[in-house]
Amino acid sequence: MSTQRFRITAVAVGILSVALFAADSPFAGTWKLNAGKSKLEGSNVGQSATVQIEVDGNTMKATVQATDTQGQPLNFSYQAAVDGKPGTVTGNPTLDSVSFRRVNDRTLTAEGKKEGKVVFSDRRTVSKDGKSMTITRDGTDPNGNKFHAILAFDKQ
Repeated sequence: MSTQRFRITAVAVGILSVALFAADSPFAGTWKLNAGKSKLEGSNVGQSATVQIEVDGNTMKATVQATDTQGQPLNFSYQAAVDGKPGTVTGNPTLDSVSFRRVNDRTLTAEGKKEGKVVFSDRRTVSKDGKSMTITRDGTDPNGNKFHAILAFDKQ
């Protein structure tokens, strides 16, 4: 195969892969926290959270409407490509960037940072039937305390 033909084929496969991820992403949609199935201690997430995720090409955009552990509103948004490079977070006082890497079609890893310092790393997995998403998170709260949380979401 010629070098030119190889390059054209590689580009076509790359474009197709991005298009398929966007069209069939199991992460896209509205997700509601199932507090009864979650272990939230230390995560600063209260008993209520709804996440609206849109996938555009290889980029995830999310709007989060939640409460913190004191019941106060915690509403923010983020956008990042699924390529390991940091994307922006808006409206969250404990987080200013987030990055994603794909493990497989239903699993991503994520890392959140504040001023360049990692505040959490997690693994996000959507069930085979697409009805639930589990985020297993390890992090450090604003007081420097380490935590391990499991956030269970149901697709709406």
